[in-house]
Amino acid sequence: MTLTSIWLLPLIGAVLIAFMPPRFAKWMGVLVALVSLGIAAGVALAFAPGFHGYQFTEQVPWIPQLHVFYHLGVDGISIWLVLLNALLTVIAVLATPVTMKNVNRFIGLLLAMSAGMAGVFLAVDLVLFYVFWEAMLIPAYFLLWLFGEGERPARAAIKFVLYTLAGSLLMLVGVIGEYVFTGQQTFDLAKLATIPVSSASIQFGLFFVFAIAFAIKVPLFPFHAWLPDAYMAAPTPMLVIFAGVMGKTGAYGMLRILVPLFPNPVLWWDWRWVIPALAVAAIIWGALMAIAQRDMKLLVAYSSVSHMGFIVLGIFAYNVQGQQGAILQMVNHGIIIPALFLFVAWIADRTGTRDRSALAGLAPRMPVLAGVFTIVVLAALGLPGLNSFVGEFMTLLGAWERAPVLAVIGAVGLVLAPVYMLRMFQGAMHGEPAGPRPSGDIYAGQLALVSPLIILMFAIGLYPYVLTQLMTSVAQVGLYR
Repeated sequence: MTLTSIWLLPLIGAVLIAFMPPRFAKWMGVLVALVSLGIAAGVALAFAPGFHGYQFTEQVPWIPQLHVFYHLGVDGISIWLVLLNALLTVIAVLATPVTMKNVNRFIGLLLAMSAGMAGVFLAVDLVLFYVFWEAMLIPAYFLLWLFGEGERPARAAIKFVLYTLAGSLLMLVGVIGEYVFTGQQTFDLAKLATIPVSSASIQFGLFFVFAIAFAIKVPLFPFHAWLPDAYMAAPTPMLVIFAGVMGKTGAYGMLRILVPLFPNPVLWWDWRWVIPALAVAAIIWGALMAIAQRDMKLLVAYSSVSHMGFIVLGIFAYNVQGQQGAILQMVNHGIIIPALFLFVAWIADRTGTRDRSALAGLAPRMPVLAGVFTIVVLAALGLPGLNSFVGEFMTLLGAWERAPVLAVIGAVGLVLAPVYMLRMFQGAMHGEPAGPRPSGDIYAGQLALVSPLIILMFAIGLYPYVLTQLMTSVAQVGLYR
């Protein structure tokens, strides 16, 4: 029951906390999140390197007439994402102000969303994967609708639901189709990877519906239209796990389901080349849109689209370097993006604005924030020695082996990243002091909140082998066809 507790504990905590007095809700939420993190960390420490397959498996018949099982497991693809989700949940709950209206319900929904995402990474049965996929979307919708910021949070929530509902319905079609057309009457992901659909047209059809569902969640260009509104409306504590983890569920689905189950999606042309082309388009388009933004929160949102493009490019490189780099970059992105959103929120809280063109000279007046913010910005633009460099290098190396032209075009994103990141940082931190005067520097508690993320940026950047040595399961389902 170890893996079950990773998702069930936050869910039970969410229900209890939603009915607690607000003054107790936050600290109970922190306790629940810390216990879940401790269990996930214990699983990671006990994980056996070099083992091909799922570990710590739990399997119980669920709907035996349809061969559906409650089947959980972790391998080298999912273990780090489970741990990332648990860590960011702790940070998100700690970042939630006790003074927030209905803070108990907010934290309850945060924990419920975290539970759903943990289940996605743990599920080994395709139907169970779909159930957890739907479960994580429900609290996300209510968080945007009930606690969203800005002028039209309800519009952002509805837009998010419409896009994700379309993707979910397509995925349901794919789940049913996989059961029907394989003829094996199983939903076990490891077994399905060994019995691909023989018909080329059916294989393409199933590939297509799953690809759209995952592309919406990543989000991959041009299925990203929900993201700017949702990220602008989302309160910062929600963004920590919404931006830090939820997009990874789409990329994880591509790596876990799309690539191994449908190795030859050919109809008129080979669609294994279409998605890498869209990934490169996302890298360039997201970077250009980030350059054009004045609102720092929106700038970071579009930069996320660009960085997720590297992940998808690595997945569809169909080689060890690219796919290990994609997993590594999922973790890196999940560390950097929450930190960026936290710093943007703290700057806005101290100055009253997120407009980078209205700020200047904050560094002398906020030296602690400026110093730590420097590290996060350098990590985001891929400075060697920090975590993002390793992941981006591996994804581009894998892409170069498969499609040198796409790798070269994708590398343009590495050139554009310093443009929008340094423009944001230098414009706000340096120059003649201008604009609103900040009310003070960041607090010690806020510095402690981002310290684990900063430590991980250095640790992964200097010693990525700690993560990659456990990724032996990347090859377990024949990803390198």
